[in-house]
Amino acid sequence: MNANSSAPHSTGLIRMILGLMLVLALTGCARYATTDFDSNARFETYEHYRFAEREEGSVQSLDAARIERALEKELEKEGFVRAEAGASPALTVRYRIEQERRLESRGPNFGLGFGFGSNPFTFGMAHSPVESREIKEGQLVVELVDPQAEQVVWQGRAARNLTDSMTADQRQTLINRVVRAMFEQYPPE
Repeated sequence: MNANSSAPHSTGLIRMILGLMLVLALTGCARYATTDFDSNARFETYEHYRFAEREEGSVQSLDAARIERALEKELEKEGFVRAEAGASPALTVRYRIEQERRLESRGPNFGLGFGFGSNPFTFGMAHSPVESREIKEGQLVVELVDPQAEQVVWQGRAARNLTDSMTADQRQTLINRVVRAMFEQYPPE
C-alpha cells in the first residue's frame, strides 16, 4: 500500500470534521437566546423606538450601558430609528437582568486504595465532606412594548448567564452575543 492510498480516506475524514464544526457553529448561536411574540402584532409598522425611562434619580449601571449599546446596534440593523426626545415611539424597549441564585454542591467523595508497604498488603479508604457554594447569575430579558396597545409584543430571553466572575470584556462579549442571537429571530414569522 502506498502513501497516496490513505489520502482519500483522510480527506473525507477532514471534510466530515469540518462539516460537523460548521453545523455546531451555526446551531450554537440559537442556544444563546429564546424569543416569544404576540402573533397579532403588526411588526412591519414599528419603525421608531425609545428605551424605557429609568426611575428618577437612578444611575445607569455598567451592564445597563453595555446592554443599551448592544441593543442599539441590533435595532439599527433591523431598520429601527431611535425616536427624538418628545416624539412618540412605536416601541418602548425595556430590559432587565433577572437575578438567580443556585446552589452547587460536590461530594461526598470516597476513595479506596491498595498498596504494598511494611505489610504484604495494605488497604486504605479516604472520604471528603460535601462542599456547596451559592452561585449568583443574571439572565438578560429584553421586551419590546407597544405603548399604544400597552402590552409586550416581543420578548427575548438569554439562555446564557452573566456571572460575578466575568471580566468587563467577557460580560460585553456575552451581552453582544445574546442580543445578536435574540434579533436573529426578529421579526418573528
